Amino acid sequence: MSPKQKALYALMEDQGYSHACITATIMLLRDDRYALDDMILFIEDEQPTEEEIIEKTAELLQK
Repeated sequence: MSPKQKALYALMEDQGYSHACITATIMLLRDDRYALDDMILFIEDEQPTEEEIIEKTAELLQK
């Protein structure tokens, strides 16, 4: 795992997201450092639901 993936994993785990949500998000965003940064900021700023994380992941994948 890259440092950004580890940071996202730790943040999501600390926020209490399910393992499935964490794993899916990290696998889908892979090593796109900009998408990982966007997701980290999104979670820190918005404290989104898992559904909102899925929607944001889909949005980032379309860029």
